[in-house]
Amino acid sequence: MLRREQRQHNPFAQAGEKPGDRRKSFQIDRDRILYSSAFRRLAQVTQVVTAQEGHVFHNRLTHSLKVAQVARRLAEKLLSEQPNIAEKVGGVDPDVVEAAALAHDLGHPPFGHTAEEELDDCANSHGLTDGFEGNAQSFRILTRLAIHRIEYYGLNLTRATLNAVLKYPWLRAHGEMPRQSRDRQEKSKKWRKYSVYDLDREAFYFVRSPGDECQTVEASIMDFADDITYSVHDLEDFYLAGLIPLELLATDRDEFARFSSEWLRECPENTTAQIVQAERHRFQNFLDATYNLRGQYRPGSFEQKAQIKRISSQLIQTYLHSIALSEEYGDRGFLQYNQAKEEELKFLQRIVWSYVISNPRLATQRYGQKKIIRTLFEIYLEAIERADLSFIPARFVREYQELVEREAKGEDVKPEKTRMAVDIIAGLSEAEAVLKYRRLTGISQGSFLEYWE
Repeated sequence: MLRREQRQHNPFAQAGEKPGDRRKSFQIDRDRILYSSAFRRLAQVTQVVTAQEGHVFHNRLTHSLKVAQVARRLAEKLLSEQPNIAEKVGGVDPDVVEAAALAHDLGHPPFGHTAEEELDDCANSHGLTDGFEGNAQSFRILTRLAIHRIEYYGLNLTRATLNAVLKYPWLRAHGEMPRQSRDRQEKSKKWRKYSVYDLDREAFYFVRSPGDECQTVEASIMDFADDITYSVHDLEDFYLAGLIPLELLATDRDEFARFSSEWLRECPENTTAQIVQAERHRFQNFLDATYNLRGQYRPGSFEQKAQIKRISSQLIQTYLHSIALSEEYGDRGFLQYNQAKEEELKFLQRIVWSYVISNPRLATQRYGQKKIIRTLFEIYLEAIERADLSFIPARFVREYQELVEREAKGEDVKPEKTRMAVDIIAGLSEAEAVLKYRRLTGISQGSFLEYWE
């Protein structure tokens, strides 16, 4: 049986590796993630809108902190209420769950999902069939890219924590899509969402046995906490900013019909979209009962913000109490949930998508962001291929020199060189990406005294 406390690089190390360190193994994991530069970078990475918009909206760091808080409370609740089932399904440790939640978005590139798609396309077009995926990048950061000790790469976390980060515990599917619709849908999911690159296969097989594609219960808790957090807090952000007309959606039949019809048209096979279309009154009543603030408070006032905070807190508590552990593995792993509450969560997520993410005002931003990502990728890949160390960030020189040594021995390291270009771009903050793009394309010369890496 695989030992949960075993670490990636020094498997026989005990908790509290330093004299006087009384932390447990999983508490050490949590602290290492929290103190990593990869976690700090998330303060300048998009959640929904660019991080440069300021503190009005969540960025990836504030989102991750809230996911960690919700995930820990959910783990504590389940462990308290169902300790026997928790043990049967592999164990629920709040420290593991919190650590995984802190780490779950480390791999998000600058500009979020826009850059994720562009990097995937860039990597694919240069021979990396497993492209780019934020979850896989998170695992790569924890096991390879993050810096902790000179003796090894990565943070040297325990098997349990690394396992809990694996939201999609498989490598990217390869080959042609199956003809059968169900098989095709399943393989399509494994093509779009996965948590491990082929180059990180060894670390993956340290964490779990080959062929095991089930989330651990701790990963499922982290995953559900993520859904709760961005459903509630993103909606809160954009409602307070005046971008989502919740009162209108709750009371106006035509506005709701437009919203639900558009959702169903874009996602005809989405079960929740079908339910929302068929049960309009139920979802309008839910909105009206939850966000019943019509005309009561001045927009942006102390009173309005206080009421929204109260509503968000109540929603989170409601969704936390809708979850229990199950001995049977299902759609939510070893969690069982209230179907109606799950539909509400997806409904709230879609509201943000319809009124904010698909807003034409973001389209021009996304166009420019894609251009920045692709241009930087091409510049860095070219520099790596021509061995121009003046362009390769100092952080990657050691790894690059190892690749050169292996190449001299006849090894094919082209995939790893391409992956390095991806890693460089994915590890930038949004401010760094814009600065480097402007300087490398000649838009702005920058300053000689500017720190450059």
